[in-house]
Amino acid sequence: MISRTDRARRGSYRAVSVAYFAERPGPSLFAKTARILLDARAGSLRKKRYAHGSVTALIGLLSLILLLAPSLFAADAAEILKQVDIFRNPLDSFVLDVKVITHRKNESETATFKVYGQGLDKSLVEFVSPASEKGRYLLMLRDAMWIYMPNTRKPIRISPLQRLMGEASNGDVARTNYTVDYLPEVAGEDVVDGVQAYVLELKAKDNDLSYSRVKLWVAKRNYEPIQADFFVISGMHMKRAYFKELGIMNGRRTVTGMEIHDVRQKGLWTELKYSGLQQKTVSDKLFNKNYLGKW
Repeated sequence: MISRTDRARRGSYRAVSVAYFAERPGPSLFAKTARILLDARAGSLRKKRYAHGSVTALIGLLSLILLLAPSLFAADAAEILKQVDIFRNPLDSFVLDVKVITHRKNESETATFKVYGQGLDKSLVEFVSPASEKGRYLLMLRDAMWIYMPNTRKPIRISPLQRLMGEASNGDVARTNYTVDYLPEVAGEDVVDGVQAYVLELKAKDNDLSYSRVKLWVAKRNYEPIQADFFVISGMHMKRAYFKELGIMNGRRTVTGMEIHDVRQKGLWTELKYSGLQQKTVSDKLFNKNYLGKW
């Protein structure tokens, strides 16, 4: 026998779940179903002359949705993260110019790089300036990274977490998406500088990644990234990134500027400025570590 208290609790859970799906953005089946059921609860369903059989079918569908709720939350998070990655880089095969400016007290330093990308997990970073760095390359294949220097015979395996310049690590410049490396969950909602935002928790798919966990704030209205906190495997909070600028590159709205701040040492921060994004078919030879510097 189910007690009156248990019935009340179950009814409350169903009401909250219906409201959740009714508020989801976009024209998904789940959102439409939930909105119709909310109308029915308010008595408006009869006014719209929905057949009794349709209502019964919709209630049955909602019951199935509630059973699958955890996986649907995950699907929502995956879709949000996919949209975030489109703002970071909307092209499958590309070339991109990156300027890195470090700020330490009253001093600053600038370097420029050219990033070649193919798919979600292949990238090559060419050192363009200063002249002393020219001829160096970083190659990143999934979570493995190598550096090639003109005075070495073979590329050297390095960590994506190693510092490239200022607060920017090798992986910060080489990788332009999160989806390939992290499993997302919607952890809640927040307001950042007056902007309503989803808060995503990103967990690394393996332990070799630069950061084991990322906390990402995403604007609810359009899925633009706002800011992100980065944590290493020990749990230490290493840095915070602010996606400061969005603009048009190659006819698409993308992130054109971000700042990375060291949360352990105040006053140390690095700017990354992106420009010159182009669709480009990149030769597979560029992503073969045995050919680094030999094209």
